[in-house]
Amino acid sequence: MINSAYELNAVIPNIELLFFQMFVSPIKTKKERKGNDGDDLLTGNLFHELPGFKMPEQAYGSLLQSVALNPKKKHYKKILQFLVLHEKPAEVTSEPIYMITFIGIDQKFPFLLGSTMKYLLQNGYKVKPSTFQ
Repeated sequence: MINSAYELNAVIPNIELLFFQMFVSPIKTKKERKGNDGDDLLTGNLFHELPGFKMPEQAYGSLLQSVALNPKKKHYKKILQFLVLHEKPAEVTSEPIYMITFIGIDQKFPFLLGSTMKYLLQNGYKVKPSTFQ
């Protein structure tokens, strides 16, 4: 029986990568995803389809760190969309917003980062001025 995260890491060597793969991999076929709404990145997402699921802040940190190590714009957009749809602005701290900004600048996603920051600022998310320095 596994009682702590250290024991889990002994059983599964890279639990963060496994969590990332679970988040970005759809559980529906491509035909089903394209048939419903081709623009919805979260169609078929395991966590999106759980009613009332609240992802902890550490999970966002883990997902964003995984995107920073293996950057794909589509995965970055999925995390952003999930955060905006499932979290209230008052519940999101400045740490995930800082990581979103850092990855957007580092990976050169200027239009996506600009539109995301505009949305976050307009909707009352906790964006600190130091985030942009």
